Amino acid sequence: MFRKLFALSLIVTLLIVGVAPSTADEAPADWQADLAWAEAAIPSGLDLALPEESTTRAATNPKLDSALAELAGTPGGERSGVAASDGLRLENGRVQVQLVVDEGDEAAARQAVEQAGGEVTGSFAGVMQAWLLPDQLTTLTALDVVDYIQMPPTAVPAEDDALAAMTEGVAAANAVTWHTAGWRGQGRRVAIIDGGFQGYTGLLGVDLPQTVTVKNFVDGQTDAQVNGTTSHGTACAEIVHDMAPMAQLYLLKISTDIDLSEAVSYAISQNVDIISTSLTFINVTPGDGTGRFATLAQNARNKGILWVTAAGNYRETHWSGTFKDTDGDGLHEYASGVEVNVFGPGNGQAYLIPGGASLSLSIRWDDWTAVNQDYRLLLLRHDGSAFQIVGSSDNPQKGMPGQRPTERISYVTSGSAAIYGVAVQRMGSNRDVYLHLLTPNRKLDRRIPSMSLGNLADVPAVLTTAAVDAKSPFPREAYSSEGPTNGPGGAPTGGAVKPDLAAFANVSTRSYGTRGFNGTSAATPHVAGAAALVFNAYPVSLPGEVQDYLATWAVDQGLAGKDTQFGYGRLLLGSPPDPWDYDYHSFVPSVMSNR
Repeated sequence: MFRKLFALSLIVTLLIVGVAPSTADEAPADWQADLAWAEAAIPSGLDLALPEESTTRAATNPKLDSALAELAGTPGGERSGVAASDGLRLENGRVQVQLVVDEGDEAAARQAVEQAGGEVTGSFAGVMQAWLLPDQLTTLTALDVVDYIQMPPTAVPAEDDALAAMTEGVAAANAVTWHTAGWRGQGRRVAIIDGGFQGYTGLLGVDLPQTVTVKNFVDGQTDAQVNGTTSHGTACAEIVHDMAPMAQLYLLKISTDIDLSEAVSYAISQNVDIISTSLTFINVTPGDGTGRFATLAQNARNKGILWVTAAGNYRETHWSGTFKDTDGDGLHEYASGVEVNVFGPGNGQAYLIPGGASLSLSIRWDDWTAVNQDYRLLLLRHDGSAFQIVGSSDNPQKGMPGQRPTERISYVTSGSAAIYGVAVQRMGSNRDVYLHLLTPNRKLDRRIPSMSLGNLADVPAVLTTAAVDAKSPFPREAYSSEGPTNGPGGAPTGGAVKPDLAAFANVSTRSYGTRGFNGTSAATPHVAGAAALVFNAYPVSLPGEVQDYLATWAVDQGLAGKDTQFGYGRLLLGSPPDPWDYDYHSFVPSVMSNR
């Protein structure tokens, strides 16, 4: 009924969707390497027999992330290797960290960091980003003003896997018709926030506008280094430019969640109309649409900004369910007698993963208030006869301030090709929690597609974008994360329907070549560019009205109405308004609430 009423109101008055420890996502460069990996039968022995020393917790610092504790306990000459394997940023002898502090203790904590030879570089929502000498980590945790020290959550690009190129999404979204009618994004400002824009300078005046505004929020980097790290952001900017060729672009480089908050504040100060983020984060919030990202996004929307973000590419790399341990050995059972979830294509086989492959894995569970349910994450390698533990994450969950119900492992394989798998161990808990396991760059044999959204994608005040192929009949991409969001506190029920729209993947850009840019990363800037055209035609519209417009004209796919795979459907701009009929572009009417 809404679609009919809204379409009628338009007659009389008058979007498109790639982990550092977690971003929607660009998959790592070797994401497609698993397509060439040999497969083998899943071995027996999935019911683990852990060594006795693995069943009890070693003494740990309750105020220090386990990866940072390992770094602090490593001799100085070996720290660079440990930092690299754990995904820590170590430069000039100092490691990048985040301190969780009470609001009234920030000044004292900052002073303590400086006295310890460190430097605070930013803060947001009770978290301070800083650089510290590893030898000072334990010393600072002894202070009352420091609740916890953790490694920074980092953005994960939402990409699944050199001539001028135009994305196929322009035609698929009907943007060409809008361009012909004179709506080309003129006067609109779009901020693309990403982990890097390598090669953008060579595309100015060709596949990008003649001039763009750049700003770098990554600690220790200059604005010149916006042109670096990855071309992922460059491809996103190319798509926005194709969709809205006269829009003004802002290329903002980030790494961590605090960098993101600084970039958004800058975008607000520049009066941008649209923010586009083809990235997600992992384990920062419960996935229920609350937390620091929700606050950040709502503030942007209150300032008149439509924020478009990627759903993530985690549909085949996600498992969720209630912890189950019928044999009482402390290990979760994915099924009867199965305590190891192997990496595999999902057909009952396992990958033989060669040396040099990067594996990242994480868990979170529904204990974000008390944080006293204690679990451990294990990475295992099959040596030909049995599974052996090769990596673990054992952060403290003792109900103390700053602790989180999360674990994560970064690991690079070595030696001959082997089968790897994941296990979850109860260390101290009085209830069976609801778990989410995510291995963002590798497929799991046992997987649960629903509730596979990345953090940020679950926030109500952002327009979350899924991915469909750019070629008719526009099938859903198998990796595209689906909803719903988690329920309150990470519960398995009571979540909201996400994503909001679907847009185009497998498209052409100068940065990635013909049909080479995919993932919800590619989809997102299509929606952002489409939104710029709508803002162009209806310049005094509110963000919710533009979002409603895009939802109204979307082509319904999947279940009727808004669903957890396509949202309202595939991006398709309706017929453009007549540029000479000024009554049409005073505002975009809506019979829906301003979401």
